[in-house]
Order: sequence, then structure tokens, then C-alpha cells
Amino acid sequence: MYKFLKIPFDAGNPTGKKGTVKSPELILKKKGYTVKVNQSNAEESMNNIEAAALQELKEGHQLCSVGGDHSITYGLVKAAAKVHKELALIYFDAHLDCEDSFIPPIHEDVIQAIVKQKLVKPQNIIIIGTRKFWKKEVDFIKKHKITVIYAPVDRSDIEKNIKNFFKKHKHVYISVDIDVFDPSVAPDTGYPEQGGFTEEEFRVFTENMDFKRIIGFDLVEVAQSNVKSKKTVTLASHVIKFLLG
Repeated sequence: MYKFLKIPFDAGNPTGKKGTVKSPELILKKKGYTVKVNQSNAEESMNNIEAAALQELKEGHQLCSVGGDHSITYGLVKAAAKVHKELALIYFDAHLDCEDSFIPPIHEDVIQAIVKQKLVKPQNIIIIGTRKFWKKEVDFIKKHKITVIYAPVDRSDIEKNIKNFFKKHKHVYISVDIDVFDPSVAPDTGYPEQGGFTEEEFRVFTENMDFKRIIGFDLVEVAQSNVKSKKTVTLASHVIKFLLG
């Protein structure tokens, strides 16, 4: 059974777009409960996120968490790694998110933090949909032999990789940054990149998942900038439905 966590934490968005802290309520509405966070204290917030997730996982629940920015994934994965020793991670993102080694990380450092803190083995990570990155990030990825499926790519290749990933791993955590989608369908996010997925493509990806092996997932980086436009929030709600099976 899924438990729904609303995590309105945002470590900072220099683009000026606002709204990630409002997104959990907009997307989940009356479902679930809000995890207490402190916008001026990342360490305190990560500890609270980890504690909330750990309690639910220990009780045998699956997690559906909505942020907030991508830094929340660190706290969630940290909790999951304490319950599942051989944890695997599918990371949908337009970016590699391994720029620096801050602990706790900000949104652009999550993968590096997860690897350096040994929460998930590098060979148990697959990043899907990346199309914007820096050389030092690619160097980190190559050094640790992390699988990355860069965009653009034949979508059928992604389907095969996802299916094979679930055959190899029993305990899978999924993180979805809304910027993995094309700006035409997900305009409200801090770092939109052209060439992303459509809603239908993502739905087909989920058809290749073994839902019994998903121990939890999160959806992050929805930054609702226009209250009159609900396109991105609506997409986010659909993504959650797809992942719930």
C-alpha cells in the first residue's frame, strides 16, 4: 500500500520561477501528509524527510513523494537504503545532477551524493532522458560506470532497458524530475530543456515496469509559475497515476 508524502522543500531556484514549495498540495491535494521542512536548513530538512520515509518503509508501505526540488530524493533514498541493502535507482532527468559533492546536496548534486555516500551502488543506477550536462559530470559518470541513456534516443531502447533493469533488481526506487519531459508538455519547471519526453512516451515506459518491485518513487521540480495554466501540474498527476500502476 502506498503512503503519500508532501515535501515542500526547495534549496533554491536561481531562474526566478517560483512554486516548487506549493506543488505538493497542487498535485496531491488531500492525499497524504506534509513532512516538516525548514527552507533555511537543508540538513534539518533532510533528516525530517529521511525519518518520515524510514517510518513508512519499515511499516511495509511503498512511497509516493512529491516535492519540492530534486534534493529531496537524497533523504528519501537514504531511508530506502537502510531498509533495502541492494537498492536500485531509476532516475528520470534532463540533467545528470552530479556537479558537486555537497552533503546534503542541492538539486544538481543528488547523484554524486548518493554514490559518494554509498546509498546505491553505481552499477545499480540508470539515468534516463539526459540532454544537458557538464564535462565534469560526464567524467564522474564514466569514472563510476553509471548507465546513462541520453536523449534523443530511440524510445524502444529505453523500454528494453527499463524491462531489463527490473529483471535484474528486486527493490527499485524511481525519481522523476518533471524536466525530463519536453517543455511543450511541462513548461513550469526551473530548468526546461528541449527534446524531452511526451506524456504518452512515459506511459509506455511504465508498461515495462514491474510494479511489485517498486519500493517507492518521487516526483519533483514542478514550479507552477502561472496559476491559470495547470498543464504541468496535470501532467505530474498523470505521471503519478502511471507509476502507481
